[in-house]
Amino acid sequence: MTSTSALPVSARPVDISRELAYTSYLRVAAMVGVVLIHVAGLTYAAAPENSAVWLVAAFLISATKWCVPMFVLVSGALVLRPPQQSSPIAFYRRRLSRIGIPLLFWHVVYLGLAELRAPSLTWQDHASRFIAGNTYTALYFFWLILGLYLIAPFLWPVVQAYSRRVLIPLGVGLTAVPVADLILRKWSGALGDPLPVFEPTIVTHFVPYVGFFLLGYALRDVVLRGARLHVTGLLALLAIIQMPLQLTRGEALTAATAVDVELLSPLSYQGPVVGLSALLLFVYVRGLVHPGSRLAAAPLARWARTLGDLSFGVFACHLLVLYVLSRLLGLPDQTGATTVPGLLVQNGAVVVLSFVVSWLLSRTPLLRRTV
Repeated sequence: MTSTSALPVSARPVDISRELAYTSYLRVAAMVGVVLIHVAGLTYAAAPENSAVWLVAAFLISATKWCVPMFVLVSGALVLRPPQQSSPIAFYRRRLSRIGIPLLFWHVVYLGLAELRAPSLTWQDHASRFIAGNTYTALYFFWLILGLYLIAPFLWPVVQAYSRRVLIPLGVGLTAVPVADLILRKWSGALGDPLPVFEPTIVTHFVPYVGFFLLGYALRDVVLRGARLHVTGLLALLAIIQMPLQLTRGEALTAATAVDVELLSPLSYQGPVVGLSALLLFVYVRGLVHPGSRLAAAPLARWARTLGDLSFGVFACHLLVLYVLSRLLGLPDQTGATTVPGLLVQNGAVVVLSFVVSWLLSRTPLLRRTV
């Protein structure tokens, strides 16, 4: 049997924790993907091309690129539901208190780490990096989420006024704009007149993700079953597999077909396959972890919720964990593994230790609000 749920969440006689269980699994998976991108990325940048360790690293960093749009999809599903008392001030007070302290705290921590690693940087360098949202690797994500929180109350009237049949095409259209812009810039460069790639600042990092934000809300009640669910899962798998193939075999494919794959589908966070894989995986997991499933019931859902609640802290601390672990192992700086077993151990250790550190911070009175 195949069905697509059309009832609003509030109309279903289910526990809201079971209804939203899928978001916990997605948060955990996406956060593991973020860690893999940053840790395996060290190996990918330094290892000999086409060596075994390079190929595994390439797979890890490309097959998980869906993680950033996935976080935005989940945020849309959780945040864009208009509250009963639609007070933007109350919303801002609650959300900004949630992200404001971590934003300030971790920017100070990573500013210190950046100075420790590169003492030659001037205050102008640090200021420029801050404006770009790059005080340290991945800190732009704080500003991306902050921007989405700021526009959320302005989107409430939109999601209240229109049905899913309108919101999905609107979200797809908004998502397609940065994709088309990126592809056109690639084509312009190939034609001999390169255009600079859009470089966001702390106030514009969220802009390419507004479409995903809307789609997370619009797709939150789509529960596929049967053949449709299986086909969606297969398509998600194929999209995910395509990315490492493009990264590692793109040049060979271009030479064999005379078609530059990178011009048609850039392997970027705004690339079409990255966004498509995130959307397909979101819908697949939503159907897989439906309220009546075992995955939505205790104890599995409780563990997923616990780890999901730690994911923001994992994002905040994992680069610091990577640095400290590298120093403890006697490495000169953040250095990628040089063997496949070493790569897997290094990535696994940073993932596990980051969750442990996030849990410890969440239990420490003076630091719990930083995660």
